[in-house]
Amino acid sequence: MKTQIIQHKTMRRLVALSLTTVLLASCGGGEDDLAKLQETRDSLKDVRSEISDEIKDIESRIGELDTTKKEHLPQVTSMTLKVQPFEHFFTVQGVVEADQNALVYPEVNGRITSISVKEGEKVSAGQTLMTIDAKIVANQIDEVKSRLSLAEIVYKKQESLWKQEIGSEIQYLEAKNNYESLRQNLETLQAQLAMYTVKAPFNGIVDEITPKVGEMATAMMPAFRLVNMNDVYVKADVAEAYLSKVKSGDSVVVAFPSIGTTINTTIERLGNYINPNNRTFKAKVNLPNDQQVLKPNMLGEVSIRDYHAKNAVVIPSSLVQMTPTGQQFVYIIEGDMAKKVEIQTGMSYNDEIEVTEGLSGNETLINKGARSVKDGDAVEVKS
Repeated sequence: MKTQIIQHKTMRRLVALSLTTVLLASCGGGEDDLAKLQETRDSLKDVRSEISDEIKDIESRIGELDTTKKEHLPQVTSMTLKVQPFEHFFTVQGVVEADQNALVYPEVNGRITSISVKEGEKVSAGQTLMTIDAKIVANQIDEVKSRLSLAEIVYKKQESLWKQEIGSEIQYLEAKNNYESLRQNLETLQAQLAMYTVKAPFNGIVDEITPKVGEMATAMMPAFRLVNMNDVYVKADVAEAYLSKVKSGDSVVVAFPSIGTTINTTIERLGNYINPNNRTFKAKVNLPNDQQVLKPNMLGEVSIRDYHAKNAVVIPSSLVQMTPTGQQFVYIIEGDMAKKVEIQTGMSYNDEIEVTEGLSGNETLINKGARSVKDGDAVEVKS
């Protein structure tokens, strides 16, 4: 029905144009003819405007009905941009360390009489790990105790007599000196006796036991490895070039490929010394280890944030194209047309790049198919 109305209007316009042509042919050169010509001109302008509007309407209708034309339009997908935070990280390698990771040595030589723990056992600070034969020292202590007992009696008697002004002062002083000397000797022997018992210096896990009961322990050979993995950290060497970009408290991501674990944390402290051999400084990162999955000397990949923007326009790096002169650009959609937009970019990370100029963040960006269109091409957006 609509098509018939358009056809009817078009026929009327053609009839009007035909009559106007006849009128123009019959006009002479008088003033009446001039007025007629001006009237005819104005009428033709009106007709032209109406015809132009009808042509646009017809083309729109053709566009809706002509499916063969749409099949030839480039098909693209789109993505709506938005302003969002953007971070950039660089990666260095480090190893897991623990301050409480120690080899425990016996303090004296002697035959091992007992080992009180097993490998993998948790122990507390001060808990006995191993004992060494201390019979000689124990016998010496018994002897000194006996002598000390007698010396104490003699000293007290001499002291009592001296207070009564009986006896000589030298006898009193000799008795006192002998008593105090034996008491100090006993304290020394008791301290030596304690050295024959090897105790845990801190809470931890017995990771390794080297000797066996009956073997000789020496102060030169470690007997145990004791590890406390509750408080661990990673130390990594960071290039001098990042000195002004990294500070304590910056966010880091530590990945452990061997166990498939990633931990988000922060930098505890930065070293104040530049190693002249490799031009690096140390960065220490504390790590939680409640599950005891991190082990000493485990390799970690430390990704340190060196750039952060709270409000940035971020797009996939793959969508950035470049002209032969080096100018970067992308395609956006305006209406149903592809529009080329020149841009400038900043940092890139994880296949995304920050756009610093050219986009506001409200545009609709052509995603798939961006490399098959040109500026001004009509496109069909597929969902």
